[in-house]
Amino acid sequence: METLVKKKHNYKLSPEDKRQILVEYTLNRKKENVRSLCSRFDISETTLYDIVKSKQGQEILEQHIIESKKNFSKKLDMILEKTIDKLGEKIEDEDIKALDYAKIGGILYDKSRLEHNLSTSNNSININIKVEK
Repeated sequence: METLVKKKHNYKLSPEDKRQILVEYTLNRKKENVRSLCSRFDISETTLYDIVKSKQGQEILEQHIIESKKNFSKKLDMILEKTIDKLGEKIEDEDIKALDYAKIGGILYDKSRLEHNLSTSNNSININIKVEK
């Protein structure tokens, strides 16, 4: 008795397909999601893992991470700018107390510094070394 085994396509995946596979795999690595991902792209799990481990796959992932960070930074900057504009309007209308404005301003300032990998606090370390002969 002959059993029928579904053969996976041997076509070459486009760079965009590989990118999508890598992004989705990286975001959620549960076994059922790996199977679903393989099924959607009609590839075997071995092929998926080969893509993930390949040098090209790692380069695609690194590029995706860089692009995601840039997009996040742009969105954050836009949100901060709009928030600051709205706060300015509220202060002019005296709808907001000065203390509240100081708190909000401090939070926004800290978040902005964090986004740009800058310090949000001043830390000092004193080291005393005693040299004896």
